[in-house]
Amino acid sequence: MAKQMIVTEFDSRGVNSLFKFIDKNIQDVRIYRYALVQFVINGLRTRYRRSALGFLWTLLNPLLLMTIMTIVFSIVFKMEVRVFGIFVFSGLAPWTFISNSVLAGSQSIINAEGFLKKVYLPKVLFPMVSVTTETVNFFFSILSLCIIGLVLSFPIGGTILLLPLVILITYVFNLGITLIFSIATVYFRDLSHILQVVFAALFYTMPIIYPMELIPKQYQIYFNLNPFYHFITLFRKTIYGTPGFTQADWAIPIGLALLALAIGLYMLMKQNLDLIFRL
Repeated sequence: MAKQMIVTEFDSRGVNSLFKFIDKNIQDVRIYRYALVQFVINGLRTRYRRSALGFLWTLLNPLLLMTIMTIVFSIVFKMEVRVFGIFVFSGLAPWTFISNSVLAGSQSIINAEGFLKKVYLPKVLFPMVSVTTETVNFFFSILSLCIIGLVLSFPIGGTILLLPLVILITYVFNLGITLIFSIATVYFRDLSHILQVVFAALFYTMPIIYPMELIPKQYQIYFNLNPFYHFITLFRKTIYGTPGFTQADWAIPIGLALLALAIGLYMLMKQNLDLIFRL
């Protein structure tokens, strides 16, 4: 009985400490919100510096990639180019959003070593910069998708109004996963290289460039075990409006997003002081 009371008290303190840590980080981000904006702007400027087209590449990159993939895979799967183009882009855009956020964000704390050792800045700020930067790029990808939809006369349903909510849920998920890997990379520097291989392999294990119907039913359950798949499905249903949403379509991504963020913040709370010495 006494042992149970001690464990319960310990768990209560741990939860309270996590909530206090989360509250402190929220306050810190609010205070340093202008620094967040400047880091994002500078990151975008650096990425397209000395480029003749500049930010237009955020529109052209997904368009060119989608065009190439559509031409190649529409022939392979014998699907109409007009239909297949929207299908590919509606899966490629959220996947690029997630993968780029994680791959770039995994190095965010390491790359911020110069700042963290000189001035106080909340460590969560730097994964947020990576994810927010990719969110801006994702916004331009959505513009590209709208342009394609208009050109191909693709009917846009009322579910498109839910897109900001879908982006917000995905943002929270990306931030959580990025936090986890950015902390882990401080202790295991090869992780960022491993992640590139893993994400390249994951791309072909999800119905991004091929429809789920091509997968035998007995194997489709394995796709459902992939957390990234649920975000791509939610995005696709938002774009297409069909088939209709189910409770699982929303519950699973929201649950995954909150779980990833909670794990990431818990790891940050536990390693908050040690990270500086490991950099």
